[in-house]
Amino acid sequence: MGNYYYLVPTLPALKSDMNEYMSLDDFLKLCKGYLSKKDYEILSHATLNGSDEVKGNHFIKEFSHFRSMVDSALIDERAKKLGLNDDEYVNKGEKENRIREVVKKAVYSNDPLESEKLILKLYWDFLEKEIGLGHYFDLTFLISYALRLQILKRLSVFTLEKGNEEFSKLFGTLKEEIFR
Repeated sequence: MGNYYYLVPTLPALKSDMNEYMSLDDFLKLCKGYLSKKDYEILSHATLNGSDEVKGNHFIKEFSHFRSMVDSALIDERAKKLGLNDDEYVNKGEKENRIREVVKKAVYSNDPLESEKLILKLYWDFLEKEIGLGHYFDLTFLISYALRLQILKRLSVFTLEKGNEEFSKLFGTLKEEIFR
């Protein structure tokens, strides 16, 4: 695993409330000239939803494990909210209080947008914590950066204008189907 002392300082700092940021494609283009072929392959396949193409990277395994803990907590809390007591919905895996608290708040929120933002903030906090543990100029930092860019991209689609546009499009399609 290489150290990227010349690349990392050129990257703008990321904050979870940013509106202007580098695109993931631009970030990957910038990285391509600095990374080994193997590291670039790992970085370019790192996604928030996980990827079967990335094998053997410790940080991606940690993030995938964290995501699965969040997903299990979501299933558990949603089942409780719906009154489903079947063993199939009970989280029997590893649990963390910080995950449980955020997930519970997200599930019982009346605002789906706020729920999504809470979960994305949970991912963001995990990614920031991990790079604070001595990963300043390595592939782990770059993977975390790429994943945080993906979170910012996801958050950017949550605007009133885009939401109204999508609603109008879906409603228009529905009206057409109903009145055929």
